[in-house]
Amino acid sequence: MTYPDATVSELINARFVPVQVDLTKEAKLAGQYQVIWTPNINVVDTRERVAYHAEGWFSPAEYAAMLYIGLGHHALKHKKYDKATADFKTVYDRYPQSEFAPEALYYLAVGRYMASHDAEQLLQGWSDLRRRYPSSAWAMRTRVG
Repeated sequence: MTYPDATVSELINARFVPVQVDLTKEAKLAGQYQVIWTPNINVVDTRERVAYHAEGWFSPAEYAAMLYIGLGHHALKHKKYDKATADFKTVYDRYPQSEFAPEALYYLAVGRYMASHDAEQLLQGWSDLRRRYPSSAWAMRTRVG
């Protein structure tokens, strides 16, 4: 249901190199990526470092939102702040009801701060997160002091 979805398959084909592994035959990879449960989705860079990790089944919209979060984390870790903020903003713009939307707003503010070193960017973004998703775990993480 998820992979054949046009939005998901187009995103995967455009921005990822998908790899599906039979963990019964690839125990070394299961250990390398600390697989506890499947499906196990890892966004990794060319050095095989994990930029983002998720487990479980997602609807097509949730899967697409998760993939954009993974892309955002990958870009953030490689100091590509414009790409990171664009991917995090995409999650909120396209999937505001997603369980990933609060995380996207959290890291959107982080990415903007890292690009500008303007604390107001961070505080404003986190304030927006608390206003839109007050009961989320991500809003709770913004409470400083």
